[in-house]
Amino acid sequence: MIQIPTRDVNRFLTKVSKGDILKIEVKDNEEYNVLFKEISHHPVTRQVEHVEFQHIVADEPVNSVVNVILANREMNQNVVQQHIEEIPYNALPKDFIEDIVIDVKGMEAGNTITVGDLDAAKNDKIRILIPEDTVVLTVSEPVRVVLEDEEETEAEAEAGATETTE
Repeated sequence: MIQIPTRDVNRFLTKVSKGDILKIEVKDNEEYNVLFKEISHHPVTRQVEHVEFQHIVADEPVNSVVNVILANREMNQNVVQQHIEEIPYNALPKDFIEDIVIDVKGMEAGNTITVGDLDAAKNDKIRILIPEDTVVLTVSEPVRVVLEDEEETEAEAEAGATETTE
């Protein structure tokens, strides 16, 4: 158990995310390689209450998570829906992966990506801990919703256009 001042924890959280490997130095210059496992916040104040680290050893596999990041989302006019943001996996520390980046530019409506479609799932040094058929993202066509007021305005515009052409 260690205690870290709140300002240091907040600064720390701007630079790292769950799944990162870090080196923690404690009193008497003892150093530990650790995995940033989990963070919990107070439900009302949202202040950090607890940060969990796991000591890692180079030749022992460890459970971790990798963040799923969607690139070029703003360049896709379809509705891109991300279903999971993290994928749990097990690997040796030397085989850890930082992020899984999926480029959604050019993806068409109807496309679906599952965990099994990802390079990480095909890497024999990594064991994914959720089913390979888990949906990571789907792409669908945007649906235009017409409100009643808009329907009336459109109908009036069409009627006006008809009257002026007669």
